[in-house]
Amino acid sequence: MRRKRVTGRFYVFLVLLLIGGYFVLRELFPKPAGLAMVTEGFSNYTRSVDAVIVRDEQVEGYEGTGRIVYIAAEGAHLNEGDPVCDVYSAGYSEKEMVKLDAVRNLIRAYHEKKLDNIKDAGLERLEQKVQANALEIKTLVRQKASGSLLNLERQLEASMAERQEYLRKTNLQDAKLIPLYDEEKKRLGAIESWQNKAVAPRAGVVSFYLDGYEDQLRADNLSEIGLATVRAVLDGRKPDAAKSRLTTNVFRMVSIDKWYIILLSSDPDWNPVSGQPISFQMVGFPDVSYTGTVVRAQKSEGAVMAQLEIRGELGPLINQRKGKAEIGAQLSGLIVPLRALTEQAGQQGVWLSDVPGGGTFIPVEVLSRGGGNALIKPIKEGTLSVGQRVLIK
Repeated sequence: MRRKRVTGRFYVFLVLLLIGGYFVLRELFPKPAGLAMVTEGFSNYTRSVDAVIVRDEQVEGYEGTGRIVYIAAEGAHLNEGDPVCDVYSAGYSEKEMVKLDAVRNLIRAYHEKKLDNIKDAGLERLEQKVQANALEIKTLVRQKASGSLLNLERQLEASMAERQEYLRKTNLQDAKLIPLYDEEKKRLGAIESWQNKAVAPRAGVVSFYLDGYEDQLRADNLSEIGLATVRAVLDGRKPDAAKSRLTTNVFRMVSIDKWYIILLSSDPDWNPVSGQPISFQMVGFPDVSYTGTVVRAQKSEGAVMAQLEIRGELGPLINQRKGKAEIGAQLSGLIVPLRALTEQAGQQGVWLSDVPGGGTFIPVEVLSRGGGNALIKPIKEGTLSVGQRVLIK
């Protein structure tokens, strides 16, 4: 009997049959899921991000503002109630000050004439005080000394007022001097009617530099500041003025205890979490670095935003609103293989191998990825720990 010859088609058929059988058997008898042990891990990172500063400050504004005479220096530390500046309303005219100076010149000239014929130790002492104050002003104007011209002018005025009061009490004034004093009082009253003496509403650092974002970027409004607002500030788009056009912001008192910074990045692998400390340095300020704590984080529209609270003073950043920041941080968490990560109802997590033939889904937050592993943190503290095993499906 003659044998049948085995052809190539038979071998092709046999291979296809074996492949089909493999898939059938895999469905009927699936391979057990692999297991991986949860370990402790750390991750360091540095990156450059956009930054917007939010100050904890109180802004003071006045209606119908005209001339402003600054008393406190920019960046000075003030206590509540300390004088900041004199704000004159828009109707104030410099002619009033010219008239006051003219009257005082007449009084000064008459005093000098009268002193020539009067020997009085008390009056002589006050006259020397006036002359000393005047000399200080003269020296400062000629740039032979340093100091505050405004403070010296106020000291001179106080010395002159003290001298005039002495003349009144000792009856050294006469009929010609009395009307000059009355005219001086009248001019002072006219000036003071236009004057608003601004004082510090709270303790802090005073600044007269305002950028127009003060009403929008506030510490008490931090939770309402979203991606759109941050991007608008970074682009230089100013918000619409919320106050009346008649009101002018004059100065702000900045907290010395805390401030905030909003960091914005397009890196999807950056995962800031609440309570995480982050160190940063603003580009352009190489001599100072800060450490803040994340108080709020958000991922949206292809961007990652983190809001940090910093304890302490702004220092040289007191007039800085935006810029680039170099940040760095160390993350600590749990390490699992990337293949252990899965998703359920839109939430990332891992399957904890805690029951025979299955497990419990543990929602997690992925802090970083790299080297085939993921650094994670359980959403609910205590639900996952070092030494436990997770499923790799």
